[in-house]
Amino acid sequence: MAALMALSMPSTQAQHYIGIRGGAGGGMARFEPKQTGHKMRLLLGNYPSAGIMWKYYGRELGVGGLEIDLNYVTRGYRELSDRDYSIPDKEVYRTEYLRTMETIELPFFWHIHTYTFKRRLRLFVNLGIYASYMFSSREYKGPFGSDPVWTDYEIKSVRDNPFGYGLAGGAGFGVLLGRFEIFAEGRYAYGFSDVIKSMAKYPPNTPTTRSPVDAVNIWVGVSYRLGKGGILAPPAGTNRSPESWDSIPVGRNREAAAPAQNP
Repeated sequence: MAALMALSMPSTQAQHYIGIRGGAGGGMARFEPKQTGHKMRLLLGNYPSAGIMWKYYGRELGVGGLEIDLNYVTRGYRELSDRDYSIPDKEVYRTEYLRTMETIELPFFWHIHTYTFKRRLRLFVNLGIYASYMFSSREYKGPFGSDPVWTDYEIKSVRDNPFGYGLAGGAGFGVLLGRFEIFAEGRYAYGFSDVIKSMAKYPPNTPTTRSPVDAVNIWVGVSYRLGKGGILAPPAGTNRSPESWDSIPVGRNREAAAPAQNP
């Protein structure tokens, strides 16, 4: 609803950005109940992600903006098992299980931002929700520390849940170059949905009551500002009204931007 309202507002009262992004990451599972001799670890590596984005900025200070993405995101987790209890003072595991999940993700964000360095650098925080769909998966099980040999994971409707949802947040910065913005962002998605249906008993999965999976990603990308207006933010120290912000060039200092004083 907020996105539709933003799209319906006149261009003189808002700005729209479109862009592309790419990155890499992984994830971690939170299975319950926990099993003796097993340990969940964060799965990180060259697991690619990519997407397209749309951002909306209004003139209201402190409100921020909106961001909607459509992403291909690789989630996953790493599970260690067969702990060697003959070494009591150290956790040593003989076997590891890796699984990746290729998903289509649709996140909605409240995009909070501010400017610095004469409006050439934008700092931002994203807070929101997401929905996802898993269309493919791979797995590996073998000796701990070995190079994984991946095989396709067969997604079964009686065992696996391809739909996901949860909370998502991120923080990053963007460098403004005219109408373009080059940005980087770290993002974490906290899953609420289960990837394995409750009490499924298909190997290699053991009976579970909860099996949410989180995603961790590092993104870089570029976006382009549509329309004819400038950046919707006043230079530091100016008291100009919002209607005149877009007439102040990026990089101007506060003395040049400040309105003239009456004698």
